[in-house]
Amino acid sequence: MADITSSTILSENTRQIVMAFQYQYVDTGNESAVTKVDVSTLQANSNGDACTGVQILKCTWVVKGMTVQVMAGASTNIIMLNLDEGQSGEVDYTDVGGLPNTKQTGTSPTGDIKFTTTGAGAGDSYQIVLTMKKKYG
Repeated sequence: MADITSSTILSENTRQIVMAFQYQYVDTGNESAVTKVDVSTLQANSNGDACTGVQILKCTWVVKGMTVQVMAGASTNIIMLNLDEGQSGEVDYTDVGGLPNTKQTGTSPTGDIKFTTTGAGAGDSYQIVLTMKKKYG
């Protein structure tokens, strides 16, 4: 039986997207650079321009029994957030305009957001909500 995962869009408009991610370990093992936000699938802006990247404005999380790395996709993925085992919390980068644009981070950036987990075992899980500003062009 596979691990239980879900990615849900809670709200989306041309400026922002809020997504929730859940994971429960069953027997598969750790996630390894799994794409959670594929910017090519997000709504275009009012001019029809495709979304090319996002900036994380806010992250709320509960992590049980493992570590989760939230990464900007690139030829070598860049760790944006490291959410530690047995932790919960919230960080808000709104006042500083958000974390760097994922499309301008690293070498050959994709603009996507990926998750990697380490130390996943029986009963481990995470719930993460990301509020992101959409970038175009």
